[in-house]
Amino acid sequence: MQSRLPVAQLKIGMFVSDLDRPWIDTPFLIQGFLIEDDEQIRQLQRHCAHVTIDRQRSTSEHQEVPAPPRPVQREQSSSDPRVVIHEKAGPARANGSGRGTSIRTTAGASGRGARNDAQADGVIIATNDAEFRPTESGRFVLTPRPRAEDAPLPLVPEAKRGSGGGWAKGLMGALRTLMKGEHSSEPEERYEDAAHAPPRKAQPEQPPPRPSFLPETVQLTYYADSVTTEEELAPATDAYHRTNEVLHRIAEDIRIGRTLALKEVEEVISDMVDSMVRNPDALMWVMRLREHDSSLYGHGLYAAVYLVALGRHLGFPKDYLSRLGTIGMLLDIGKIKLPRELLEKKGSLSNAEYDTIKTHVQLGLDSLKETPNLHPEILEGIAQHHERENGSGYPKGLKDTEISIFGRMAAIADSFAALTNQRPYAEAVSAYDALRSLSGWGGEYFHGPMVEQFIQAVGVFPVGSLVELSSGEIAVVISHNKTRRLKPKVLVVTGPDKTPSTHPASLDLLYAPAHGSQPAVHIRRGLASGAYGLDASEFYVS
Repeated sequence: MQSRLPVAQLKIGMFVSDLDRPWIDTPFLIQGFLIEDDEQIRQLQRHCAHVTIDRQRSTSEHQEVPAPPRPVQREQSSSDPRVVIHEKAGPARANGSGRGTSIRTTAGASGRGARNDAQADGVIIATNDAEFRPTESGRFVLTPRPRAEDAPLPLVPEAKRGSGGGWAKGLMGALRTLMKGEHSSEPEERYEDAAHAPPRKAQPEQPPPRPSFLPETVQLTYYADSVTTEEELAPATDAYHRTNEVLHRIAEDIRIGRTLALKEVEEVISDMVDSMVRNPDALMWVMRLREHDSSLYGHGLYAAVYLVALGRHLGFPKDYLSRLGTIGMLLDIGKIKLPRELLEKKGSLSNAEYDTIKTHVQLGLDSLKETPNLHPEILEGIAQHHERENGSGYPKGLKDTEISIFGRMAAIADSFAALTNQRPYAEAVSAYDALRSLSGWGGEYFHGPMVEQFIQAVGVFPVGSLVELSSGEIAVVISHNKTRRLKPKVLVVTGPDKTPSTHPASLDLLYAPAHGSQPAVHIRRGLASGAYGLDASEFYVS
């Protein structure tokens, strides 16, 4: 059982399962640990106000668990659509609006898109496909609802819960993202023989509504894919390799004190932006499949790609996309000035070591100050990529609107890139789990509506990520279906026994065949990079 304690009450022998801030922003870079000495307690007291204790994993003298508090009513407040939860004893119904992308639960209301059944000890929020149920600790678990015409989604583990209503923002983000575009009044067509399935019909794309957090001074551009993922693979691969090579040269130049070769950076970023404007899935796929090529500082390439993907999704003009790509490429450039042994240290950092790591932001800005014609928004994004909405970030402890839009975007892309790639001090998590974590942190640490836009930009199961299918096979996500995001096109790379396939085959899950009473093949869960010892790049054709 889990219980939340003030850090002043911590004792040796307690197992810390969660913090009141993202793990990535603390010296405790291994998520979940047993308190073994007073120094760990002092570190927790310095960085956190409350932590979550797993009583079952604590030593015997700390295994008594207090009764969990009764959930209380929490309500979102924002100009954007939000989930509003009203807890009441007795049954209730709720209207669903916006194709199931937001839900407001009210007593006595009814609607087709979503359903809410409130009970005396908690709330159940449901859509046609899944429902959130509260656990004893007050957290919510997204549980799939079986559908006759579709296979169920897997159980989604509990979202992280921070102070200040962060759990509700996680609930909102997961609900709106997972259900967006998944409801249709038309019955889904089934094909017993996949060979006879018609080609996927191009869906007419409409410009999305302008997010309220975007400055009115920015004239937005609507981007539609002009080529398929397969057609863009070759140009995307070239752009990836050129950008990676330049990143290595930049690292060496910064190491020996040379001025940044801005023109060279601008050229490769321009190629990358052009590729992603044509089709963003291709470069994200190449990036994920070639991740083993990256150096210690290759993190910047991932951040750059995700920043451009988010900017494209929001509709920023191409010159803004180039600035975003440059921010991502350079945001961690200051780490080149830090001791390599510190960057590669395994396990938690001491307070002094963590303080040293935090200096990489200023070191990067110092390295770039002599670069002529570097746009001020680029420097601003680099300076703020570790700031957090509640003021707990660094180096200046900015909060809310004190953080620029590029700073907010950089914080999200940087954290997602860090979570999904192997680090010396932490295992990579699946892209799906990383997005779920970001959703849970939205509002308290990251700008909530922007996190939602990021999830829509990269997809629930991002291109290039490994997934396990209901058949037991492992596949790589190739491209997304814009209207049914849980049914992407995948490359099946193993058999049901996880043995690599000699001849991987693509499968469009939108038209995956059903066999008798067996449901169509669907995604069972997302996997971290390297799961089952698989190197996805082995299945990539240059």
